[in-house]
Amino acid sequence: MLTNIYVIDYVLKSLEDSKDRLDKIFGSEPLWIHPDMTPGQAITAMYYQLPGNGEMMHALGLFQEGGDSIRVAHDRLFLIGIMCDDMDRTMAEISARGLSFVHPEPQRYAVGESNTLGVLHGVEIFIARHIPGGDKIAREMMFTKDGSSDFGDETQGGIFKGISGLDFAVSDMDAALDTFRAVLGTEPINTTPRTAELGVRSYHFHAPGNRKGLHEIGFFSVDDGVASGGLAGRITGFLDKHGEGVFRMDLLVTDIDAMRAVLAARGIELPAGDQPILSDIHGTDLRYVTDSQ
Repeated sequence: MLTNIYVIDYVLKSLEDSKDRLDKIFGSEPLWIHPDMTPGQAITAMYYQLPGNGEMMHALGLFQEGGDSIRVAHDRLFLIGIMCDDMDRTMAEISARGLSFVHPEPQRYAVGESNTLGVLHGVEIFIARHIPGGDKIAREMMFTKDGSSDFGDETQGGIFKGISGLDFAVSDMDAALDTFRAVLGTEPINTTPRTAELGVRSYHFHAPGNRKGLHEIGFFSVDDGVASGGLAGRITGFLDKHGEGVFRMDLLVTDIDAMRAVLAARGIELPAGDQPILSDIHGTDLRYVTDSQ
């Protein structure tokens, strides 16, 4: 059974050039993974801890393009990692719903086992199970540049509660919904009336985890012939540049104005509005929302 979404990963053309702005947005120092975390692979990556259970169960990863990481034309979110309680049983359940895993058996790594469904509608879907104590082991294999293993205050003074939503831009809504029915084993909700944007269709799945961490995964498409402004224009532009994939993340905060002030003190200008957006942050819009929205 899938239990929660535990990691979301970017791939970046230049990790070092991206880090300063992302540090200011997420308000903490990321930890670099030790090579022992990915034995036999040439991977450069780091992770921001997200508010959650205090261990490596809610994290945002940044991977340097190159080495054994994927190649991309532009920065983008490329992977969603989903934790499960039993690898063999979860693989059997998902396979019975018509999807195929890349590897016939789970692959072992430093803190557990995993497998991948490959790239589905622009994003790799990675399924994992950590061994008992695996989260603690992972934390001990990650360090800041100065050798510390302290992320800092990932809640940004209690204001930031975590990533609550991921939204895909898709060119074929029916195909995308069929795929993620098979991944998640649940039915989506038609949220087009909630979205209320001319020519835009939307559906959302509840994310595994009973609203601990990520709350929902959305899918958005644009009807043919729709004018190119607003949300429809953003979706169309994303599809033209990247193809299908995650075009927006929702960052859940307790108070929009307080978050705006915190970001302003770091030199980041959050636009006015009840759901302000930092546009195209390495390929993905960051939308700030509260529980009441």
